[in-house]
Amino acid sequence: MPRSVLAISGSLRQNSSNTGLVRMAMRLAPADLAITHWTRIGGLPFYNDDLEADPPAIVSEWRDAVSACDAVFVAAPEYNFGPTGVLKNAIDWVTRPLGQHALRGKTISIVSSAGGTGGAHMIEQLSGILALLGNTVISEPVVQIAKGAERISADGSTTDPEIETLIAQRLAALTR
Repeated sequence: MPRSVLAISGSLRQNSSNTGLVRMAMRLAPADLAITHWTRIGGLPFYNDDLEADPPAIVSEWRDAVSACDAVFVAAPEYNFGPTGVLKNAIDWVTRPLGQHALRGKTISIVSSAGGTGGAHMIEQLSGILALLGNTVISEPVVQIAKGAERISADGSTTDPEIETLIAQRLAALTR
């Protein structure tokens, strides 16, 4: 039975190179990984504890998708030296209610296509957050694609075969 992987892009841009990394991962996935791209991250309302008693349907769908997967593949840009607001909001929704959250015990792969650093600050911060929440974060091989928007299309194609090699290696690490 293939391992289920939920993939998300932390970017809302239509032509996002990070969404391209998700699509590339789906194309390059080995037979023992079943990757599903959850595309509704931008529809999640801002986290509000007042909504916990009766969460919106999209929040329940998001929590169910995270609960059902074995692993999470995150591709996200770096905004102001950290994760995007939409990505942090999505994490906040799946880490509530405390003690019962969906994002615990998962294997998580974080990759980034971002400006000059390739998302190094974002990956470091997000890795720390997700590890503290009880997850195993895969950190090798390092996938920080500097100026990736110049080399990765939103459809998952690239002009740099080394990027495909890195994504394939990261996917192999998810199977272990």
